[in-house]
Amino acid sequence: MHSLVRLHHLALALLFITVAASYAPPAFAQGTVLISEFRYRGPNGPADEFVEIYNNTDSAVTVSAGGWALVTGDSPTVAKFVIPGGTVIPARGRFLITNAVGYSLFAYPAGNGTTATGDGTYLTDIPDNVGLALFNTSNPLGFTLANRLDAVGTSAEANTLFREGAGLPPVFESDIEYTFARHVPTPCPQTPNNCGATGGRGAPGPHPQDTNDNVVDFFFMDTLASDIGAGQRLGAPSPQNLSSPRFRNLPAALVDGTAGAANPPNRVRDFTSDPGNNSTFGTLTIRRRITNNTGAPITRLRFFVTDITTFPTDVTNTADLRVRTSLGSAFTSNDGGVCAPAPAPCTVLAQGTTLEEPPFQPAGGGWHSTLSANNITLAQPLAPGASINIEFLLGLEATGYFRFWVDIETLP
Repeated sequence: MHSLVRLHHLALALLFITVAASYAPPAFAQGTVLISEFRYRGPNGPADEFVEIYNNTDSAVTVSAGGWALVTGDSPTVAKFVIPGGTVIPARGRFLITNAVGYSLFAYPAGNGTTATGDGTYLTDIPDNVGLALFNTSNPLGFTLANRLDAVGTSAEANTLFREGAGLPPVFESDIEYTFARHVPTPCPQTPNNCGATGGRGAPGPHPQDTNDNVVDFFFMDTLASDIGAGQRLGAPSPQNLSSPRFRNLPAALVDGTAGAANPPNRVRDFTSDPGNNSTFGTLTIRRRITNNTGAPITRLRFFVTDITTFPTDVTNTADLRVRTSLGSAFTSNDGGVCAPAPAPCTVLAQGTTLEEPPFQPAGGGWHSTLSANNITLAQPLAPGASINIEFLLGLEATGYFRFWVDIETLP
């Protein structure tokens, strides 16, 4: 469900994907439960930290009696937090563990009327650059490799029980809005920019990657693309908890099947410069038609950015895109299926998408930014079989070939 197209002599290329049609869920040589995102500190200081646990299966996972322990390399025999026995983590769901003293992203949107508060909390700081490990027991005698569910740490962590492979690059102490997150593999078309180092790793699919090598599986990003030792990438922390929406494979079609994916109204290029909104070289508007094939009403519809060419661009002829809030707009479609029951051509409304904050993203959205379709709510769900036209707005800070990939997340 992707295409490579060109626009004018600037040769702008679009890769817009909801899911990869050829993707098959991996056999669980990959971990069934993973540490999917974490950070050691944030704008609120060294206690502004969180650890996100991900159920990497298509079935609910129940925590075994006695609980699962999150342990850090600085105190290898003491549980930082124990996920209580009997806790159910939904299929493709997440459990969020936060520092009760300093965690600052508690207002980040989650489910219907909920925010990304911790499902569990702890009180003592996780020191910078130590390793983290999740064990399927809370008994310190069981904190062994045989009982380890997952681990991630930097190369500064001497105990290999608390990292996989050589470990991530250590980061300098910096109270910025950063995170380490698992890479979601995306295909990388052989364009003149060859994707550089930012895409194409692993088999395409909508789920976090787990090769048992932290350097391959995780990457660093922050809201200003800062360099604090682990590489630069514009992106945002996106902590998710038990109430957060989860991945769903929903069809995403053109809003006008009679026009090409690169042509209006499916994609619109506006050259109006707007530097104040991270759109020095204008904007791209991308419209898609999302259909609810779940068999149940959808009450929460969110889009999770898993690949985007943005700052810093590591190869020539690569666009620098910034995700923006769209207010929505009317457009003309010649597609009879989109217009029905009215005849074609018709004027149709595309609903806007809102860049979710906090975390505040003054440079625009990038990797792991999320966008809400705010008109889908408990009071106004998307009915089974119904469709909605969605509009994405991207600012351009540089032109060239580009990729833009989102996963769709929903709640019933």
